[in-house]
Amino acid sequence: MASGGSPVGLWTVADRDRRVLPVTAAAEPQGFFCYRHPTRETFVRCGRCDQPICTACALQGPVGLRCRECGTPPRDPLTAFAPAELGAGVAAALGAGTLAGLVGLQIGFFFSLCIGPIIGGLIGEAVLRATGYKRGPVIRLLVVGGIVGGVLMAGLLQYTVLFREVGGGFLGLEGYLTAVSLGAIVYILAALFGAFARLR
Repeated sequence: MASGGSPVGLWTVADRDRRVLPVTAAAEPQGFFCYRHPTRETFVRCGRCDQPICTACALQGPVGLRCRECGTPPRDPLTAFAPAELGAGVAAALGAGTLAGLVGLQIGFFFSLCIGPIIGGLIGEAVLRATGYKRGPVIRLLVVGGIVGGVLMAGLLQYTVLFREVGGGFLGLEGYLTAVSLGAIVYILAALFGAFARLR
């Protein structure tokens, strides 16, 4: 018999409770709070930097969950451009836009509505191919700049040729703009519609 009247090797109820309860309390997992949302309790940590993260902040990484900083790739290959890709995209946008603008200024209001979306889709395809099928806002900006800038360059070329042909400016700039402005606006809008449909 041990001191206190307990048999050797046996616990009283009081001994058992004293020994088991602290072990149970210590085994319970401790919650943390998300590093971006201090009021959200979480049991998940970033697999790289070990910061607590909630489900809204967690990104699936190659081996577990990551926080926003660790889980976001430093360079997204679909939206990041090398200088050569960006240069090729600008050249394709302005080249295709100018050629298409020459056509767009000649076809008039009705045909601009019909053919403009097809031409815009072709310009979008040309820019996509030149940049290696990149995506994102830069591509959309290139296509818009190619269509609008192409019409402006095509109008300048067309006006210069007409100006020389009529000998000394019989058709003034104001008259030329009046003649082509409505068709050009309709063509630009139709081409943008077709281009954005291709870029989706």
